[in-house]
Amino acid sequence: MRGRPDVSVLIVTYEHGDEIAACLDGALTQAADALTVEIVVADNASRDDTAARVKAREADGVRLLEMGSNRGFAAAVNAAFAASTGEHVLILNPDCVMDAGCARALRDHLAARPQVALAAALLHDPDGAPQLHARRDVGLAGVLWAYTTVGRRLDARLRGGRAAAKRRYEDLWAGGPPREPVAVFCPAAACVMARRDELGPAPLDERFPLFFNDGDLCARLKLAGRGVEIVPAATAAHGYGTSVRRAQRADPARMRAEWVASLRRYAALHWSRPRRAGLAGALLADAVASAALCLVRREDPRELRGVLGGLGLPGGPPPLLTPVRKLWARRAQAGAAAAPARPPADVAPGSRRR
Repeated sequence: MRGRPDVSVLIVTYEHGDEIAACLDGALTQAADALTVEIVVADNASRDDTAARVKAREADGVRLLEMGSNRGFAAAVNAAFAASTGEHVLILNPDCVMDAGCARALRDHLAARPQVALAAALLHDPDGAPQLHARRDVGLAGVLWAYTTVGRRLDARLRGGRAAAKRRYEDLWAGGPPREPVAVFCPAAACVMARRDELGPAPLDERFPLFFNDGDLCARLKLAGRGVEIVPAATAAHGYGTSVRRAQRADPARMRAEWVASLRRYAALHWSRPRRAGLAGALLADAVASAALCLVRREDPRELRGVLGGLGLPGGPPPLLTPVRKLWARRAQAGAAAAPARPPADVAPGSRRR
């Protein structure tokens, strides 16, 4: 490829041997729309044949970046970003297959709307059913109703799921999939594009190796006065979190601990001190209530153990990737980078879901 590519497609894999061929095929077809496209795949030490399958596509212009160990989704994206040169950067999940013209539609949208920093494809299931998913920014009330074990149940039973519906922008999808670009806080980030110069030295904060890295990126863009939009003209089929589902099945307690630890870190960076204190109290109260449910109803204790682990309290396992501060520990400076924990070999690379 001569000159600077129009688009760099960055894909992070971890044991996606059964999905990566279709993902690469979809990415390669984007060059048919008068775009020059480079594809960089960062593999997080897959134990299956994912790396071999990617290496076999080098003749098609696909580059394999072997991470050597599983360092998490954010670190792998940043490594692929550093190894790429395209004017625009498209972060693509390995279980996502871009439809024809997807990359061109995203790039054209960014060109037409300079105030928009991040453009996301409109996703659909492999069978064509729409995936209408985006998230509003999380606040303390949202955590209480939509993110705690007891709060979710009360919201569903007493409020008709109002908090969950608001968090997912269900009001926007009432009439079906959008036909025009729609502004959101954080889209499902399985297929998103930005101008390279909007992303700084690295797109994602590696203190969020698995969860909340997309929300943190969107929060930083919003703080800078930049927009985030879903673009209906750009579509892609999405398997929706195959990596995170595998990890969830393998170790649900540690996955919950990872999510709680990432939520706490997000709050440390983006919330005021009183709201952070309220979050700690809400999570602790949820742990107490969940413990009571486990005792009275003999419910599965793994989610409770995950909350304890994410809070750094006894009885809980450590998060999969994120170093955790104990609940009573003094908060470190928000800008200080945490030393990454070495993940176990079976950790999935990450998901934009939160």
